Amino acid sequence: MMSINLFSNYPLSWKPVKATLTRPYYQGLARQMRADINNGLLLPGTKLPPQRELADYLDVGFTTITRAYKLSQAEGLTYGVVGKGTYVSPNVKTDLTITHQDNKNIQELGFVSSFESENGALQSTIINIAKQKKFAELLNYEHPTGMPRHKKIATRYLREIGMNVNQQNTLIASGGQNALTITLLGLFNPGDKIIVDQFTYVNFIELCRLRGVKLIPIPSDNDGIRSDLILKACQNDVIKGIYLMPDCNNPTTEIITLSRRKEIATIIKHYDLTFIEDDYANFLNLFREVPVIKLSELVPENSVYICSMSKPLASGLRVAFMRVPDRYKLQIELAMFNSTVKTSALDAAIVAEALENGTANKIMHRKINKLLVANQIFDRVFEQQVNAYNATSFFRPLHLKSKQRGDELEKLCLDNGIRIFHSDRFLVGPRPDNSFLRVSLSAVEEINDLTNALKRLKSIIL
Repeated sequence: MMSINLFSNYPLSWKPVKATLTRPYYQGLARQMRADINNGLLLPGTKLPPQRELADYLDVGFTTITRAYKLSQAEGLTYGVVGKGTYVSPNVKTDLTITHQDNKNIQELGFVSSFESENGALQSTIINIAKQKKFAELLNYEHPTGMPRHKKIATRYLREIGMNVNQQNTLIASGGQNALTITLLGLFNPGDKIIVDQFTYVNFIELCRLRGVKLIPIPSDNDGIRSDLILKACQNDVIKGIYLMPDCNNPTTEIITLSRRKEIATIIKHYDLTFIEDDYANFLNLFREVPVIKLSELVPENSVYICSMSKPLASGLRVAFMRVPDRYKLQIELAMFNSTVKTSALDAAIVAEALENGTANKIMHRKINKLLVANQIFDRVFEQQVNAYNATSFFRPLHLKSKQRGDELEKLCLDNGIRIFHSDRFLVGPRPDNSFLRVSLSAVEEINDLTNALKRLKSIIL
């Protein structure tokens, strides 16, 4: 008797061809999904067929579809919404990794640099270090988590920006990205769940995908990430950690208010969450009239605090100071040993010496002034885009009325000589209505060049 597929003419949003699937079927389905996305047959935002209907259509077991959908989520192809279904990710066709580009014909408003023209101010510091009698000690394997002298200077700086630290709980990592990597390797396992902002640091998204960690996105209101939804997520699921940039979210520039920080701290303590604080713009606290209270200070026993020195000093110096509680220290150190072997003592020496001799303070002052000017230029060009959060941000969100796909809008700008990044790159979960462009204010340093680049961007999109 001939088999009849009653679903052959059923209006499914995706109809994989079973004859081309390789075994095991769930892996074959995930591969075909990836191919159909790459070929434009499955578009970002498409709702995939209900699992039961797709199983019936393909005449396979329900668990096969379940495993295929889970695999697609782990690979970043899709995301699930409880009670609504599975959708193709908005940024699935975008290369999320953000790096600098060298095309002189393109004006860079995408990559957030750290005012590279200031790097030369470190030259005399580097020369002095090279002349020191103990210079050779900077090039060996000793002190893998940082030399004692460098840690002493690091703790002093951390105290200046508002952290209560001691040398025993201070580690020096090879930059902020390395610090995030070793934190994920040391404290999290594949399948663990971490709460993040709905829009968050794109390289952290990619790190978690590589580690097999699932991200739980939470939207924000005027006070920052919503604590009521954090609480709800913890009540309804097993959450292992939370990752935030409380002092200046990348890409939104949001600053979490003190009252909201206290609410989040209460939840972190109650559910014993591991909190990762990414304080990439840490030096801004030195120049605020009223310094913000670090969220990590409210939950010191649950917090891994990461203070990258790339934005304060120079991006090429891969140094980050970490404050780690005793309960996490061994796992973090093991992850550091096995992934990095040791932090570059030479890089750490340059940062420490610059902090000691006053060079760092001068560089930070000049960067603050440049940020103030750059933000003022942005305000003049985009007068309707008032920044309620931070007048010294390295970037600004440019809110859009258009519902155009992020990759399409990025290409439109690139074709017109502007490199820019759409909010879809930073998005975790379903796409909300408030899409925007993240506009870098630190890569184009000349005032006239920045003004002209922003005006050109305005003419393209508004």
